[in-house]
Amino acid sequence: MERIRVRDISKNYRDVKALDRVNLEFEKGKIYGLLGRNGAGKSTLLKIIAGRIKASDGQVIYDGEALLNDETSRGIYFSEPDNILPESMKVRDFCRYTSQFYPRFNLEEASRILKDFGVDEKKRLNQLSTGYFAIVRSVVALHTRADFIFLDEPTLGHDAVSRELFYDEVLRIYREEENTILLSTHLIDEISNLLEEVIFIDHGRIVLEDNMENMMASYFYLAGPADQIKEIEGSFNVVEKKIDLGFASLLVQGSDEESVLPTGIRKSRAGLQDIFIARSKKNNE
Repeated sequence: MERIRVRDISKNYRDVKALDRVNLEFEKGKIYGLLGRNGAGKSTLLKIIAGRIKASDGQVIYDGEALLNDETSRGIYFSEPDNILPESMKVRDFCRYTSQFYPRFNLEEASRILKDFGVDEKKRLNQLSTGYFAIVRSVVALHTRADFIFLDEPTLGHDAVSRELFYDEVLRIYREEENTILLSTHLIDEISNLLEEVIFIDHGRIVLEDNMENMMASYFYLAGPADQIKEIEGSFNVVEKKIDLGFASLLVQGSDEESVLPTGIRKSRAGLQDIFIARSKKNNE
């Protein structure tokens, strides 16, 4: 499978609109970040794409087809925090079960990687801590080597060392398969170096979608004495302004070309999490 298109997808839960006319396109061969606060609609969107739940309106198009068939369903793998498998299932049996549906799954390789993470394959899933269960489901997901792998909170409960090992594994599988991997997580700055495309979702709507390189070049901070900041802020597209003890900072969006700034005004790069928080606040004003 080469492409997944999301067209005008909406999802209602009684009086709650979880998704509101979402339009997106996922291409094979990219790493995406789907970012949003709790309840923003991330998991709902991924479940619809994976065919776990039905949309209230709209369509998901898989290589031109509006329905998942046997072939296209094997091109997608969705890993979610909730355990929908039998709790008495052992880790090694989970791997074997998954390998029956995904022909590129290598049991020996997956076993070796899980061992590197300190996972005991003889344990039942219900014996695993939150962190170890997240490791198991995320490693299994990556080793399906599916064309499109959707990982919802893949590092939930991981310690810093495990997260770093996991990110290395994401890059390794991605480089070998040239597939698409989507990470939906709250650890925004940690994954920023992995991402090629970024999607912000808030209250069921896409509020920002951009190439990571463009985004990092388009947002920056200006900081200095409040009176000087006030004089120049009208010349910029200000996303957020902060004032504290006579000093002020602006998060601005626009060209990162060098411009003449008053003495005392400092310019610095904005992080992905800074942009996400500021845009979320602005969207809710």
